[in-house]
Amino acid sequence: MKKIFKKKILATLIFSLVASALLIIHGLYFDLDFSQIQRLTLEGFILTFILVSTGLYILEWIFDIEEYEEVIGIKKRLRRLEKRN
Repeated sequence: MKKIFKKKILATLIFSLVASALLIIHGLYFDLDFSQIQRLTLEGFILTFILVSTGLYILEWIFDIEEYEEVIGIKKRLRRLEKRN
C-alpha cells in the first residue's frame, strides 16, 4: 500500500509542476501584456506550485475519504473471516 501511496504522491507532484507552468502561461497569454513578462520570477512559480499541489492534495483527500472507509470495512470483514479459520 505504501508503494501505491508513493506513486500517487509522485504523480501529484508531477501534475502540480505541469499545472503550475500551464497556469502561469495561461496568465501570460490571456491576462497580461507581453511587456509584463519581466515580472515572472522563480518565487512566483514556486508559490503557484505550492498552491496547486496543496489544492490537489485536498481534492485527493476529499475523494479518498469514501474509499478509505470502504477499505477499513473490508479489512474488518477479512479479520473476522481469518479468526474463524
